[in-house]
Amino acid sequence: MKRNLISGKSSLLLFAGILCAFYLLPLAVKAQTGEVVGKTMTSLMISDPNNQPKQIPFVGEKVLLLQYTDPDVKDVNDKLSDAVKAKKFDEKLYQGIGIANCKDTWIPNAGIRMKARQKEKQYAGSIILLDESRVLPTALGLGDCNEKGVLLIVGKDKVIKYMKKISTVEESQKATDEVLGILETEINK
Repeated sequence: MKRNLISGKSSLLLFAGILCAFYLLPLAVKAQTGEVVGKTMTSLMISDPNNQPKQIPFVGEKVLLLQYTDPDVKDVNDKLSDAVKAKKFDEKLYQGIGIANCKDTWIPNAGIRMKARQKEKQYAGSIILLDESRVLPTALGLGDCNEKGVLLIVGKDKVIKYMKKISTVEESQKATDEVLGILETEINK
């Protein structure tokens, strides 16, 4: 009889744990992303590859694809960037902006600035900026961005339309069609 009582308590605790996980896990996921989609973007001050203060440009003027990337996974979204570049979106309506997450890496900022200047040449017309103190994730409630490439699409109305954290090239490839579709929809508004 004593054994059944213990196993009954264990079952009850297990059930309570599963129930808590079922209800709390979605809240934890929302907290991690900060419910970013639908927020209004402001032109935040970070820096350019020459270490000069610079606001994120074109907020409210063009559709933006912001790629907030930890330099430790710097190339995770390159194929997606190539797919966007191949679309040849109207430069009057669209701008791609890469932002290096300098705070979550061991790489010195000087090395990141050098690589940023190289990426600007590789993706002509793009803008590369550096965030040395987590300005963007703090302002938008992005949560942990370490070892990730975060994709953000901001409409001309300054509203964030899409956010996805990418950890692998495969995840980036899976997100490519969705990103292109949202960009086309926003640009055509």
